[in-house]
Amino acid sequence: MMNFLVPPRLFDAGEPEMIDREDNDPALLEQDLRNLRVINRYFGGLSAVKRPLLCLIRQVPREKTLEILDLATGSADHPIEIAKLARSLSRSVRIVAVDKNAQILEIARRQAEGFPEITTMQEDLLQLDFADKSFDIVLCSLALHHFSNQDAIAVLSEMKRLSRVGFIVNDLNRSWIGACTAWFYTHATTRNPLTLNDSYISVLRAFTPAELSHLAEKAGISDIEVSTKLFFRLLLVGSFRSE
Repeated sequence: MMNFLVPPRLFDAGEPEMIDREDNDPALLEQDLRNLRVINRYFGGLSAVKRPLLCLIRQVPREKTLEILDLATGSADHPIEIAKLARSLSRSVRIVAVDKNAQILEIARRQAEGFPEITTMQEDLLQLDFADKSFDIVLCSLALHHFSNQDAIAVLSEMKRLSRVGFIVNDLNRSWIGACTAWFYTHATTRNPLTLNDSYISVLRAFTPAELSHLAEKAGISDIEVSTKLFFRLLLVGSFRSE
């Protein structure tokens, strides 16, 4: 039965989101990433990750340095918050923050100054140069919708391959209501063309809970929990401690 509240997925590999371009105006890109940090902070991006992250952290012995990989890090707001969280817990942590886009990675490096726990690296999510089980926890936020179904399966498979304890995918939940909300919010708060274009398109390119579960199954991942959160967020948590 057709669900009129959920549009078909609007994905075209030949028409990437503006943030994925390699030649963006540096000032506009920096402002767009600042807008994304605000959205993450006040509209559920960071809070959605915190509880499952704490559950995974508790599975790592306190005397061991936590090793965390953040995929498509953007301006490193998640690594910075994780570093602050680890400090509050008196936990030693090493966070590797990767992004394919060199322009974005330079902004991430500047944002992460003062956090020696964070190392930034340029990496393609489909060709990650890390050994199996290199990290306790792997995180991917607001990036999976940038990929085709087949490539999203490959990213999920990589997350499983690289994690010892588990991984967290934090993304958007596709719906007309979410897309319209994103359009109205961004047009009321900014004139940045990247934010205005990508916020609305991102929701339409995102997955539904059923689709994300299916992608995980195709990636060979069975021990997962998929849930929706406030502000049109979609969360997938995988735990592989028992494997």
